[in-house]
Amino acid sequence: MIPAKHLLPLLCVSLLLGACSTSKTSKQFIVIPPSESQIESSVKEQVSLALNAFTPVAGQALPNNTVLQAYEARGYEPIWIQDKKINMSIYKLVDILEQSLSQGLNPIHYHTGIIKEYLALKQPTPQQLAEMDVISTIALNSYAHDISNGRYEPQLIDPNWQLDAPSNNWKDLLYIDSATDMVNSLQLLSPRSPQYQVLQKWLVYYQDLAAKESDIFVNAGVPLSLGDTGPRVAQLRARLVQLGDIRFSTRKVNEEQFDSRLKESLMRFQRRHHLTADGAAGSRTIEMLNVPLETRAKQIAYNLERWRWLPSELEANRVWVDLTNYTVDMHLNGELTSMKAVIGRPDRKTPVFKGLMTYMVTNPTWRVPHRIARENLLPKLQADPNYLVKHGYKVFSSWSIGAKELDSTKINWKAISEDKLAFRFEQEPDEGNALGQYKFMFPNKNEIYLHDTPAKHLFRESDRAFSSGCVRLENPVEFAREITKGSKQLNAMNSSLKNKSNTVISLPTYIPVYLVYFTVVPNANGMLEFRNDVYERDALMEEAMGYSPFRARDSI
Repeated sequence: MIPAKHLLPLLCVSLLLGACSTSKTSKQFIVIPPSESQIESSVKEQVSLALNAFTPVAGQALPNNTVLQAYEARGYEPIWIQDKKINMSIYKLVDILEQSLSQGLNPIHYHTGIIKEYLALKQPTPQQLAEMDVISTIALNSYAHDISNGRYEPQLIDPNWQLDAPSNNWKDLLYIDSATDMVNSLQLLSPRSPQYQVLQKWLVYYQDLAAKESDIFVNAGVPLSLGDTGPRVAQLRARLVQLGDIRFSTRKVNEEQFDSRLKESLMRFQRRHHLTADGAAGSRTIEMLNVPLETRAKQIAYNLERWRWLPSELEANRVWVDLTNYTVDMHLNGELTSMKAVIGRPDRKTPVFKGLMTYMVTNPTWRVPHRIARENLLPKLQADPNYLVKHGYKVFSSWSIGAKELDSTKINWKAISEDKLAFRFEQEPDEGNALGQYKFMFPNKNEIYLHDTPAKHLFRESDRAFSSGCVRLENPVEFAREITKGSKQLNAMNSSLKNKSNTVISLPTYIPVYLVYFTVVPNANGMLEFRNDVYERDALMEEAMGYSPFRARDSI
């Protein structure tokens, strides 16, 4: 038996050998001379040894204890060896693991090189068969976990990412009787969202494109527009063909002529990159055109991982706060209603999480959070002691129940520093209230909610990251009607608005609320939108994932 201190170096060497090998393992049954009892005995001895060798890495979720429990449950019978033969399904497993790149995962994590080295042995010993069995099971188990729940722990990457909905379905895989059925079940574990499936296909497209072609870049220069001619126009046309914005056509064109069809194609590119769709290739458009295929493949891989952090199946009725699109989408009763939204500024990011909307408040009072009071309100008071009176605020001696209301004009605000500010501020309901006429509540530790706003002009902006973290709605009236439609609460809401009363209204049906962040999203036509990474979360993903999810040309 291999001593524990020598196993990990051996595995590392085997991994490197397997990664460098381009030969195919012969897919045939191998007759095993040792007895089944010998193999089972070796499996039992190798399980804990191999699990210790494959220790988790910080930020990654490697569920190896599940392997130990599964072997215990089956009395340490091997999974991949039956009737003294290696089960053919192990070859299909290796193929799937080697294709994990197409899911935005890294094949090196699934030990394919090591498994292939064992399969290539002509006369494996009982110990070698046991090692192969355990390592193959670890690989299967890790991939099953990663494809369903994600490879990485989101909050270790970004503390503001609090949406992680792990599924336990992958754990059932190792309790299926047949190794063949185990392998065949892997395809059922990836997210079922159509958006995930489209993203995955585009990742393969970019991987294959990067493997076969060099990037076609557009040289810097003056903006290109309708009627222009020259080699830079030909570069622009070729790049749009490469990226899929111009479909292949047998129609003869002047490659160096900027015609109306080229303008239409460029506008499609601009729209799906959230640029001003003017049909002219200015500096910003050329910058986006020249983002390398490798970078785009990475971005797609980051977003596939984000999808794996969500539930595998989403509720039919839900509110979807799409932070990078600055929109709120209501999926209610089989219909989709969308509206613009304002989200948190980059220095006050709106966190990613899931809540359950249970009630709404009409004509709400705004209790100013500590941070906003310190950073926003105090400087205004120091400049104008009458600011609270002018804007309908009340000030209380503390945050405790029954705190005394104070006269704000008699307080020396200039003598108070941010760290000493202990007052509670409340803005009374009126037309200038920061929350407007509506507040929609899904209680959470972040104190985030959806609400109305008097600052309607902000919805005219294309990039709408202006709030202190909460989400402002363009049309809160429509939102309120949709979530109370057909219920007695709708009448209660209308009555409270008419009376201008501060009223708490429980929702007839509680609604899941998702606050999500994707930088690559398929649009209605199946093309990819590459969005502005307003909170710079892709850089955190790149640091955590630490690899390039594409095949270089020289590796083909």
